[in-house]
Amino acid sequence: MEALAGPRPADIPAVVKQLPHFQLDILMKFVYRGMAFPELYNSSVLLTWHEKVTEVTGLGSIVRVMSDRLTV
Repeated sequence: MEALAGPRPADIPAVVKQLPHFQLDILMKFVYRGMAFPELYNSSVLLTWHEKVTEVTGLGSIVRVMSDRLTV
């Protein structure tokens, strides 16, 4: 989770575009895991990740993550 806070917000789109779709789905799982603990993780950074992943994968990533039984 700390790795998501590392890149500057301006660098997030470049990172997202380098990842294949299955890795973006895993990244989205970690974003949702972080959102479950707002007292521990910066929600604004997580929302930026969420926005950029959704721009690349569309709503399909959200559906796949929510319906997947495997969690992180």
